Amino acid sequence: MIKTVNFRTLGCRLNHAESDSLEFALQKAGYSVVGSKTPADLTIINSCAVTKQAEAKTRGAIAAARRISPGGKIAVIGCYSQMSPELVADIAGVNLVLGNSEKYQVIDFLKGLERGSREIHVSGEIGGDTFPKPGWISKGSRTRAYLKIQEGCDYRCSYCIIPLLRGPARSRNFQNCIDEAVQLAESGFREIVLTGVNIGTYSDGSNDLSDLIEAILSAGRVERLRISSIEPDLVTDKLIHLMRSEPRICRHFHIPLQHGSNDILGFMRRRYRKEQFSALISKIYDTVPGICIGTDVMVGFPGETEHHFRETYLLLEKMPIAYFHVFRYSPRPGTVTKDLGNSVPAAIKKERAESLRQLSARKRLNYRQRFLNRELSVLFEKKTKLGLYRGLSDNYITVNVRSSENIVNSIQTVWITDVKSTEVLGELRGE
Repeated sequence: MIKTVNFRTLGCRLNHAESDSLEFALQKAGYSVVGSKTPADLTIINSCAVTKQAEAKTRGAIAAARRISPGGKIAVIGCYSQMSPELVADIAGVNLVLGNSEKYQVIDFLKGLERGSREIHVSGEIGGDTFPKPGWISKGSRTRAYLKIQEGCDYRCSYCIIPLLRGPARSRNFQNCIDEAVQLAESGFREIVLTGVNIGTYSDGSNDLSDLIEAILSAGRVERLRISSIEPDLVTDKLIHLMRSEPRICRHFHIPLQHGSNDILGFMRRRYRKEQFSALISKIYDTVPGICIGTDVMVGFPGETEHHFRETYLLLEKMPIAYFHVFRYSPRPGTVTKDLGNSVPAAIKKERAESLRQLSARKRLNYRQRFLNRELSVLFEKKTKLGLYRGLSDNYITVNVRSSENIVNSIQTVWITDVKSTEVLGELRGE
């Protein structure tokens, strides 16, 4: 009989939001949720398939579940299940495979697992309401919660499999979003992160993303609201000025660039060119003091030459971007680029990715150094093994301080005293 459950979640913040909602639902149904390294009757793996590396990590998570819980069942849900259900089901130890339309019904399938059956439930067509049921709150960490407001994508970037795995763009009910935000705030969460596949397309009736943000902040005791990744063509002037004028909105934008060459952006079917992207970043930087802007960038897209790569490097170098996540192109089934030639050798992809990661590290350090001998508002999340309290500033800087009191899950004003290559140190105001 299944009594204990643990989770292993791979990939994006949206996956984490979904796992958090399922964890809440399982606890509400009487199951005990334990840590990922604790033996359990059932391990639920919320999978990712955005790259080949993500697939490999999912398979690694399955192997880890077999090792930690040799007598337990394994359910694999989410994107890898949606893409390759039969392949996932054939992996040793897997008992249940659920697609993106079925994952919120996982509790309904547990009786079958207890009977020893092996089942696959993956719909070919993805759509409709794939949002948590009212009352299922995604609690996340002790201090921060992810709020799923949107699902799916209508953008058809030539390399991206996500629209095939998560379906068309659809938005969660406006009032349901507000209700969950209020519940989360009343439960003690100090920061809420709005998440989805393409959150800038949020629309419910006449309400857009900016309207939702204003409504959430007006409805309850939400102290900090953070916006997750948003496409550059969907960052409106209203949203930028709302971030400037409302101190509860974290000064942090993550806006995917993907490439710095207009030739490659065209092949990618992105909806902007580098000049538009650069102008947007400059506008945000000039409008919101202290803003942290991050981005995603890809290397090794089919046909990418050294010249194309240098365009990307130089553009990132000159723009006021604080950090970037670097991905190596990975062909995905069902995408336009799957069978393109002109593939970039793996060694060159690796070299280019490392070059950008080094640039990102330098830019991240330079950004943090701007706040030396200045104050930041920090939400503290945990106490480290070294006895320091660690937290995240509203503008996405990890800060460590000493304190004579437990300050976990509190927002404190911190004076930044030292900026090192891997950490930022500060002192609490008043101590």
